[in-house]
Amino acid sequence: MSLNDYYLKENFFIKLIEFPSLYNVKTDELYCLDKKASEFLQKVERNTLQNKDKEEFSDLINFCLEEGIITDKPVKRLHPKIKQAPLPSLRYLELQITKRCNLRCKHCFVGEGGEVDLPIDKITKILKDFEELQGLRLLITGGEPLLHPQFDKINSLLPELAFRKILFTNGIILTEDWLNKLNVQEIQISLDGIKEGHESLRGKNTFDRTLSAIKRAITKGFDVSVATVIHKKNLHEFDKLEKLIKNLGVREWTVDALTLSGNLKFNQEFWVEPELSGKIMRKYGFTKEEHPKAEGYGCGTHLLAVLATGEAAFCSFYEESPLGNVDEGLNTLWKKKKFILLKELECSHINCPFINECFGGCRYRALTLSGKQNSKDLFKCYQFLEEK
Repeated sequence: MSLNDYYLKENFFIKLIEFPSLYNVKTDELYCLDKKASEFLQKVERNTLQNKDKEEFSDLINFCLEEGIITDKPVKRLHPKIKQAPLPSLRYLELQITKRCNLRCKHCFVGEGGEVDLPIDKITKILKDFEELQGLRLLITGGEPLLHPQFDKINSLLPELAFRKILFTNGIILTEDWLNKLNVQEIQISLDGIKEGHESLRGKNTFDRTLSAIKRAITKGFDVSVATVIHKKNLHEFDKLEKLIKNLGVREWTVDALTLSGNLKFNQEFWVEPELSGKIMRKYGFTKEEHPKAEGYGCGTHLLAVLATGEAAFCSFYEESPLGNVDEGLNTLWKKKKFILLKELECSHINCPFINECFGGCRYRALTLSGKQNSKDLFKCYQFLEEK
């Protein structure tokens, strides 16, 4: 057997971000590569291994075969360009494909929504740009993304792209038919309490349908994550909710505070103050190990949001402060982004011991609380504050 007969398995892709890395889109694991491992895997991917390399890379060959990273059998796989990403790297793309929604949630930051859809030609270009920029995760959002008039076409594009695809949905129309044809690795579904709490925010007859969607998606073999917001009507439900979610067997459970934006401005009775929200965020939720972040930077460092209007923003909360239009290309828009430096935040000036864990928290939330971009996100302060 010649060494040219080794192949990367179909779920693994080399990404040149802050460090050479190997990304498993199926498991979301990101491996940091040393110089030798990077050289070896790039030779495998480019089919340039020579017989003389056998001795030098013998340990890596054996290791990668044992770990299921490479194989000696031909593999049908994608071959994206291997090139250095701009730094900091754009790893996560929040792609809001539509503002259409079948619910009118009292806290939704999108607001009234409406029949606003990102055109398919723009989506196609955005996805290819993201792949070329060494992107890791595509977050397909809305509105309710399944309501995009051309979602079938969007779904058909996904298998040809070398990054992880995650669908964000309320689950109400996540039918068996959709689950049979979705080309995503993960589905995130919002569950904002037990029946009373969830339906107070999202409307009557939504809890059971949402719970059924979670169960169906797990049964179909998708990674399923659950997102929960803290609000006045679900404060007494978290112990029961935790038991329910753990019994379901979801991948991750994200618990976060509400931000005064969108519909919540007209429903402020649901808002929970930072001290109580922070305690709940500290106690509940679980996640997989996160990818290493660029040192010295705050929230949003590796994220860009593309809105259904075609505008791009720091994140979806900054819809009213766009960086530009997607017609400019993702690379140009990414260069326009002003990154948050930890040293510029108020947290850094008071020598907070948790700043490298919370990365300064949410800048938009901090802005809504104080009117200052560099102020503390008190929700995160209370989350990381140790019990006295």
